[in-house]
Amino acid sequence: MVCPALGIAHPPVPIIALMLRACTLLIVAGVFALTACSAAPAATPTPDPAALQTRVALELARIPTAAPLAGRTPLVSPTPPPAQTAAPAARPETPGRQTLTPAREYTVKAGDTLSSIAVAFNTSMAAIQLLNNLDDARIVRVGQVLKLPAGKLHPDESPWWFVYIVQPGETLGDIAVKFRVRLDDLRRVNEIANPALVRAGQRLIIPARSPRAS
Repeated sequence: MVCPALGIAHPPVPIIALMLRACTLLIVAGVFALTACSAAPAATPTPDPAALQTRVALELARIPTAAPLAGRTPLVSPTPPPAQTAAPAARPETPGRQTLTPAREYTVKAGDTLSSIAVAFNTSMAAIQLLNNLDDARIVRVGQVLKLPAGKLHPDESPWWFVYIVQPGETLGDIAVKFRVRLDDLRRVNEIANPALVRAGQRLIIPARSPRAS
């Protein structure tokens, strides 16, 4: 087919329609291809275990560690002090014993008695008993070595003073009557503030004034 004005031959109409249809199909196919590419999910890469461990180690290294506070002592529960047990009360010594000092020794001879030795050395039977741990014994034997005190128990000490062991059930008043001594003298010599506190087994100094009382 030839254009009369330009003298150019035009293709037949059916061929042009086929070409347009082909172009349209190509355009539609390209659109569908682009849509499919954009809709397809990206492939997830498989993680490398070694690389993952290295990354975890680096992240842990970045975590700061807690530093101890300067100048602060860690809180420690205090240890309670051990319970203190009260020490048993010491048995009180017989009054005057701690003031006795041995001055010399004496060997008992035949015919000696405790009272005769006390008279001879200007002391008392009680002082000799206490210094030699004789308790209330007043019998001495030949050859026995006795320590003799350097001083007196009391300024008014008599050679007839002696040691007596309190018996169960006895009171200080009973002992005063038994040995015919004054209760006040008995308390003063033994430094007893409360007569009711006298107990069995306690040693007392009896301030006798004569051989008869002893």
